[in-house]
Amino acid sequence: MKFPMESGGYHPDYPNRGGTYYSGGAGLSSTVLDYAIFLQMMLNGGEYNGKRILSRNTVRMMTMNQIGDLGLGANKFGLGFEVITERGSARIPNNEGSFDWGGYFSTTYWADPKEKLAGLIMTQIVPNSHGELGDKFKVLVYQAIND
Repeated sequence: MKFPMESGGYHPDYPNRGGTYYSGGAGLSSTVLDYAIFLQMMLNGGEYNGKRILSRNTVRMMTMNQIGDLGLGANKFGLGFEVITERGSARIPNNEGSFDWGGYFSTTYWADPKEKLAGLIMTQIVPNSHGELGDKFKVLVYQAIND
């Protein structure tokens, strides 16, 4: 079976096809559970199930502004994450200091250290005509917080 984007360098089933997939910023293939555990480890300052995976300082650096005053929108970027600023939190209810990212197949995830919460959507849609889905999901999650 030929896929429309296959000639562009990827096959939708590339994780199971063998070979090498060269992509410095992409290509992670995992499960929702594994990624949820990763986000929980980040929320725990680098620990999971009582084991240190990353140092607290590494987590801090990954989730803080690493681009200074570079103007790329309301938010900033850490090492592997978009970092939500006060200005960015005015649009979507993530708290300042939350961090997020997404993937090519319309996946999106975030973690909010202040609320001690992580959210993930793994839709597997290309092309994505519902780009606002991740933001709508975040709004619904924050609306459900009742304290």
